[in-house]
Amino acid sequence: MEYSRELKTDWKAKWIWLESEKSSKNVWLCFNKKFSVTDTPEQFNAKIAAENKYWLYINGKSVVREGGLKRGPTPTGCYFDEVDIAPYLVPGDNLISVLVWYWGNEASYSSSDAGQGGLLFEAENDEISVLSDNSWSVIKNPAFKDDTGKLQPNYRLPESNVYYDARDELAHWNKFRYDFSGWQKADEYSVGGEGCWGEIYSRDIPQFKDFGLKDYLNSKDYEGKSFRLKKKITLNAPYNAQLTPYLEVESAAGKKIVITTENTYTGAIHSTYVTKDGLQSFESPAWFNGEHITYEIPSGVKIISLKYRESGYNTEFCGEFKCENNAMNTLWQKSLRTLYVTMRDNFMDCPDRERAQWWGDVTNEMMMTMYCLAPSSYKLYRKGVSAMLSYVDPETKVLQTVVPIKNDYFELPCQQLAGVCGFWTYYMYTGNKDFIKSVYSYAVDYLNLWKTQENGLLEHRSGSWDWQDWGDKIDVTPLENAWYYYALSCVKNMAELLGFEEDASGFDSRMKSLYTAYQTLWTGEGYADPENDGYDDRGNAVAVLSGICPEENYSALKNILFNTRNASPYMEYYVLESLCRMGEFALAEQRMCERYKEMIEEDYSTLWENWIKKDGTSNHAWTGGPLVIMSKHVAGIKPLAAGYEKIEVRPQYGLHKNISCTVPAIIGEIKLDITEADGKTKINLEYPESSQVVLYLPENADLTVNGKSIETNDSVLYL
Repeated sequence: MEYSRELKTDWKAKWIWLESEKSSKNVWLCFNKKFSVTDTPEQFNAKIAAENKYWLYINGKSVVREGGLKRGPTPTGCYFDEVDIAPYLVPGDNLISVLVWYWGNEASYSSSDAGQGGLLFEAENDEISVLSDNSWSVIKNPAFKDDTGKLQPNYRLPESNVYYDARDELAHWNKFRYDFSGWQKADEYSVGGEGCWGEIYSRDIPQFKDFGLKDYLNSKDYEGKSFRLKKKITLNAPYNAQLTPYLEVESAAGKKIVITTENTYTGAIHSTYVTKDGLQSFESPAWFNGEHITYEIPSGVKIISLKYRESGYNTEFCGEFKCENNAMNTLWQKSLRTLYVTMRDNFMDCPDRERAQWWGDVTNEMMMTMYCLAPSSYKLYRKGVSAMLSYVDPETKVLQTVVPIKNDYFELPCQQLAGVCGFWTYYMYTGNKDFIKSVYSYAVDYLNLWKTQENGLLEHRSGSWDWQDWGDKIDVTPLENAWYYYALSCVKNMAELLGFEEDASGFDSRMKSLYTAYQTLWTGEGYADPENDGYDDRGNAVAVLSGICPEENYSALKNILFNTRNASPYMEYYVLESLCRMGEFALAEQRMCERYKEMIEEDYSTLWENWIKKDGTSNHAWTGGPLVIMSKHVAGIKPLAAGYEKIEVRPQYGLHKNISCTVPAIIGEIKLDITEADGKTKINLEYPESSQVVLYLPENADLTVNGKSIETNDSVLYL
């Protein structure tokens, strides 16, 4: 999956805004521009940048709904979209209309604020030139107000609540019949080094996917109804989604309809609509997430229709896992839903409280995409990596854990070590050598920041936040050293791939030294700091995954990795992976089903941040590791060589009578179906024949590969 990010410097257009709104925050401006064309072109690409989001209309038709990406490809830069507007043009006069929403929150954890709103629009060919400049007309949209109520979004979000008063709306402002002659002329600002918006890079992920307006599951229950007293009614979506709520009502003017979700109270944004007189409709432009959408309906308001529009990252659900254990099937699907609701401008920790790109979360999310989403999803990880590298200070060499960000700074060293390991994982699943070239020097510089004590173990690196995981009894020494050893092994692999033999030898020497020192933490039962109270599953798990734990210790260690349950859902993925690495698949499955039991049984489509729902958000993608465990280890499908040039298929036949799995690999789909009946195991495998396969078989296998029946008594088959 190729990735590109173009820096455009040859702009002919100007940034435009209203000077009177230069210092305003949470402000919505409407822009209009008329122009003429003789003949409509087959293609006419417009380049559009906005601080922060825009809605584009041409001749009154919606062209882009929520365009633009949150600011921050670099600490000072922003993004532009490229949109083909030719299909919307007509011979003669045309009208371009743009609604721009500027946030102005400098405390955000997901966008680096420019300090001023702006719009940049450029579309040119030999016949037509449409450039943003002071010939554009602009007005502050008076219907959008500041919400001064007590229920405000978490400060980490750049977005504000939406408060729309239809009594002040500019009806049909983006239609030809609207007279905007009384609007102001836009003020021009410089592009490039003199402007506050900085360098401008091409959008590196697709436009968001629009699923269209949909009925709630219970929309029909409220159509045509009104209430004598104010009433809160809850509309149900089929799953937790990114959505914009819609309403159509008949009302007198001045009635306030407040729209919230079950996630509003963990710090998410919400919407308020104040009615005008008569029949009217409204769709909040800003998305929030939820499964249960509550409309507070004032007395006397007649409901005509209540709907929602789902949107999200533009990819496809291509993976699948099923077995005869319905609890596991439910957990796989909930993991998928949790992943998707945390994908948009960037991978997020959660879609309500923060929408921030914490790198430990991103590493887990990237791994999940490999087993459930189309390869188009890979661009979101690459975008995140590119931004993270752009924020590296050349003096400190630190990989920051949260970017884009402004006026704050996070380095969580263990998350960053996990991220370095994730670089190599991404390569193994995609075969993208250029990616390794782009990250290698940054990974090496970061690992060189660690210092070694006289005993051969690391000096503890606390970073800006000394955080290894949520929860109790974290044994930092074995965990941190195991993560570092794991990262060293991955960077050594990178060096060998790139032909840096001297580097690889140096990493190998450091690994041997740390390996020897680490064994002093072995007690006969597990790895532990002598000053720690007991054993921790987290450090011992990473010890297995990194290879710093020799295999002869596995039999003793499995007791800790099954019975010790300190890990949060974030680190639980690594504990389950370690049990599978040791061959303890039954224990991994048992632990997984026991730890996730409440989340599986909860009547909700996504997974929680912590084991107790009330302790965090109810949609946190770092919790979705079981999806990987099931597809990778229960179905047993993973790459043996980078980019799936060689595939391992090693299902756990003894644990399940039926397994069905589809993996949307970079080379094409890999499909496996297993059915056990009457003493025989029927296996059907489909895979791209450009790859090699190592297939493990049970006794009495009835095997079909790519539509051809194969007879064999071998326990391992090389295809």
